[in-house]
Amino acid sequence: MYVMRHGDLFQDSLAWMVAVLVVVILGCTVSCSPWQVSAENNVVKNGIKFEAFRENDDGSKLRNLAEDMVIDGWPVKKDFIVFYPDWSLDELQVYQDFERNGVFMPAGTWVFPDKEGNPAICMFPHDVEVQGYLCRGSWMGKEGVMTTFYASGKLHWFYSRDPVVVDGVTCEDSLFEAIYLHPDGRLQQCKLDKAVTIGGGGVPQRFHHPF
Repeated sequence: MYVMRHGDLFQDSLAWMVAVLVVVILGCTVSCSPWQVSAENNVVKNGIKFEAFRENDDGSKLRNLAEDMVIDGWPVKKDFIVFYPDWSLDELQVYQDFERNGVFMPAGTWVFPDKEGNPAICMFPHDVEVQGYLCRGSWMGKEGVMTTFYASGKLHWFYSRDPVVVDGVTCEDSLFEAIYLHPDGRLQQCKLDKAVTIGGGGVPQRFHHPF
């Protein structure tokens, strides 16, 4: 007959407690974000239903919407959302194709609006043609590739999947160097794909030249 020793019992109990702790931690890791640990659950704030809500010391607000809804004219997807202290939108995802200030955003686009409520930064879920340029998107959501806009709605800078010609200059496709445009659409800066001659001098192929 096997008789469990006191040490064995202690070790088994310790192993069981560790296993339970691991399950709890993993469960929270999968279903919770760090900000949600101190959040209120299933509340209504400013007339909006939230599954989770937390207000930071600076007045900004982090939360998960309880349902898709229109906020300040934006079709906001049931997901993580951020508000400024005055309840204007700081970060959101659109649940349907949407256009604002002349900027088209397909469903699933993550957006950081400016203070006027217009799109300033967009992370498209796939490549999107914007004002004649194919701007790179990705499946990475709000951690994806950014495309930015001036307050006028004009394209400011973007990333291309292929070399692109702007003002007769071929800009290299790169995930590390964006293509910058002036407000009037002229090329401002890019990484050169091909050498060009400016002012009688040759410019090295990988030179970052401000135009």
